[in-house]
Amino acid sequence: MMDEDAAVGRILQQSYPEVDSCDPVAYVSELGDSVQALVYSRLFWPKLVEIEGAVFVALWGDDEEYISARIRTPAASPNWGAMSWPQVVDSFNKFEVAHIFRQHRGSEDMVESANRELASTLVQAWHARLATSYPGRKFSVRFADGDESMGSRIEVAQDHPPLVTPEGWSDESRAILPESRP
Repeated sequence: MMDEDAAVGRILQQSYPEVDSCDPVAYVSELGDSVQALVYSRLFWPKLVEIEGAVFVALWGDDEEYISARIRTPAASPNWGAMSWPQVVDSFNKFEVAHIFRQHRGSEDMVESANRELASTLVQAWHARLATSYPGRKFSVRFADGDESMGSRIEVAQDHPPLVTPEGWSDESRAILPESRP
């Protein structure tokens, strides 16, 4: 934890040289206010929505409506390839850290370092949020480095019990097809 605090302190000092502290906690009272804290509170203790028995981390607003519509709309192109229900659920629970925010402060290297430190904190907080909200389930929450498919990201997956595929799910269409539901 000391190394994390030191890394965060260096990033904050570089971004806000007017704050005379290397302790990350000092920046809360010097730069923040309660309205800003409310804005970020759902990032650190996110809203969770359960749809068809699967849990989704909700960061964007109107997530439940968006996800419900998407999983009931067949894929736009048959060339997209089949996806199982767990693959689709996992795809909604991947968050590129750099895309959580539309604004960036400082150099690309500093933003990348800040993203990594933020991700480390979010992994711990989201894991606690999921464990508290769903004590009968086990989730993995991890940071993954960028690769050819995505940038660095946080990935959330339900490990136990295994996800149950909803009735009417089509891997080929990537959707719950209405004609196959009772």
